[in-house]
Amino acid sequence: MTVPVAAVAAAVALIVLLVIVATAPAEVSLPGLPDAGSLTHWGLPIARVVGEVASVGTVGWLLAAAVLIPSQQGRLGAAARRHGRAAAVAAAVWAAAAVAELVFTASDISARPPGEMADPSALRSFVEATPQGRALLVVAVCALIVALVGATLMSTVAAGWLLALACAGLIPTAFTGHAAGSSQHALAVVALGVHILAAVVWTGGLLALTTMRGLADAPFLAALRRYSRLAAVAAAATAVGGIASAAVRLGGFGPLVEDRYGLLILGKIAGLVAAVAIGGLVRRRVIGRLSGAVATGGTVADADAAGESPAVAAGGEDSSPAARRRVFRGLAAVEISVLAATFGLAAGLSQTPPPVNDEAFPPNATEAMLGYPMPPPITPERLLTSWRPDWVFLGLALLAAGLYLAGVIRLSRRGDRWAPGRTVGFIGGLVLVVVVTSGGLGLYGPVLLSVHMSQHMILTMLAPIPLVLGAPITLALRALRPASAPYRSGPREWLLAALHSWPARVLTHPLFVTANFAGSLYILYLSPLLGHLMNDHLGHLFMNAHFLMTGFYFFEVLIGIDPLPKRPPHPGRVLMLVAVIPFHAFLGLTIMSTTTVLGSSWYEQLVRPWGATPLDDQGTAGGITWSFGEIPTLVVMLVLAVQWSRTDERRARTRERRVDTTGVDEQLDAYNAYLARLNGTRPAPKPSIPSQSDAASPRGTGGGPPS
Repeated sequence: MTVPVAAVAAAVALIVLLVIVATAPAEVSLPGLPDAGSLTHWGLPIARVVGEVASVGTVGWLLAAAVLIPSQQGRLGAAARRHGRAAAVAAAVWAAAAVAELVFTASDISARPPGEMADPSALRSFVEATPQGRALLVVAVCALIVALVGATLMSTVAAGWLLALACAGLIPTAFTGHAAGSSQHALAVVALGVHILAAVVWTGGLLALTTMRGLADAPFLAALRRYSRLAAVAAAATAVGGIASAAVRLGGFGPLVEDRYGLLILGKIAGLVAAVAIGGLVRRRVIGRLSGAVATGGTVADADAAGESPAVAAGGEDSSPAARRRVFRGLAAVEISVLAATFGLAAGLSQTPPPVNDEAFPPNATEAMLGYPMPPPITPERLLTSWRPDWVFLGLALLAAGLYLAGVIRLSRRGDRWAPGRTVGFIGGLVLVVVVTSGGLGLYGPVLLSVHMSQHMILTMLAPIPLVLGAPITLALRALRPASAPYRSGPREWLLAALHSWPARVLTHPLFVTANFAGSLYILYLSPLLGHLMNDHLGHLFMNAHFLMTGFYFFEVLIGIDPLPKRPPHPGRVLMLVAVIPFHAFLGLTIMSTTTVLGSSWYEQLVRPWGATPLDDQGTAGGITWSFGEIPTLVVMLVLAVQWSRTDERRARTRERRVDTTGVDEQLDAYNAYLARLNGTRPAPKPSIPSQSDAASPRGTGGGPPS
């Protein structure tokens, strides 16, 4: 059923899309102006919807392989490997559709036939010059990697990393559509990104469940339960993200019934409500009854291989596992068709101008760049009291705080102790991250390089310290329960496997974290990369996330207590800390002495009617870089000293207990042997300790043999 279900979903989405495109008002073509032609007019939306359906299959089948299908100690079974191969095929289609969409988008924007834009040099120019081209190139590369690797998957960890890559491939296009041109593009693109990701996970997971073949009833029920919990969260996120994104683009309730864009949104809302209703019907009619059938039926049969199962009573409803799975597949096929129709509506929305079209009529150049009006002149009070939420970091911080507190509560109910200081430290670190990204620093950061530098210094050198001391990984390992049958791997096992995977070994290696902590600032601020990232909202988010994680990895190696693949001894950690101090100071001096504006493509183009010139403000930023690291370095050095002292005390106590128990001091014996080797003599033999039997014998008491 893999091909029929996916084909039906694609057909439904295409039909809906073609109806929308065919009924769209004809565009007015002015004489003498070039036109891309009808091939681009039809090919662009078709390529887009084919790519969307293929991405759904890719994410869904990888989700089944990595999360839904039971695995034996992290090894993929036959059914999971089949889903990995299906994901590879879908990813190949996704990559081809992304390339086709790239060609048609270049043709549409440049008003040239697609045949001319298929030339590699023309495509290269389009990718370099436009964010749409760069986004589609990233999507194509992500899909191609999944297509090449997906068929070789053997473990849940590898499938999980590939699933993360596929999900990352869904995001770039959200930052280049109508939402990216909004005057509130920060909220619009984040909401749209959440909406797309949640909808694809919701639909893809359901598609994967309908294509599970050769899976016994008990593992299938376990997979269905896992998906049910995931789908509830994904449906809620789809609704919230869609409402927020639509609110920005509509500008009010009137366009919902007065504008074509609003009518398409009403169609999507109706489709999502219908899909949620069908999902609720699945929970009532399938999951509960299948649980009872599996528990009492005593057979583990594949629904496809089974024939007509006998009814419970003559004329009654067939409640066997095979019948329940057939009911599920029927309802799931309807739900997938409804969701596919909403994907067709979404593709049609991308071709429809919204009521609030800031791309065509931007308020002003400054607001178009920032995504919000130019703030008033900066003052200490405004820097401390201003508030403009960064929805990404605010949402992630709330999620992290909720998960952390849930873990603490679980330990408390179990009777285990968790140090309150760790909880206070972790929550305090999250609060600091929210204040830095959503407060005055987040508001004025894109406007002034000095504030931007302060924001990054705090995210790199201050906020990670309490987060690391909160030991979130240790808490997760203690709070998560081991996976139960039929699963041999679950969240706890995945976390352990991720900690021992090669990406974790690289990201937490002392040499890598030191080089990254010291060198990434140079790469960003002393290259054109700063201007490119500042001109893209996704780039701005990337900078904040990169510096926060860079600091987290560095201080985790230095002062963290979470388990890591490799952690140097305390003298090595002190050396790491001392080694990075001159790099920040030298960078600050370099920025202060530079006579050209860093990130000139952003800061020189931004019209700021108040404050210092960009070059003078840059000097202030250099001074902040030069002086900021002293207090965090002192704090970390004190923590290191305390940890080092406690480690020595624990080792001394352990040594004393071993000596008291065995009567042998291994360290002293090793040192005596070392001195003996230096003197060229043989060490004295160790005195033997009489056993209890020897002590009870006449020889053990010192007496000679009996006469």
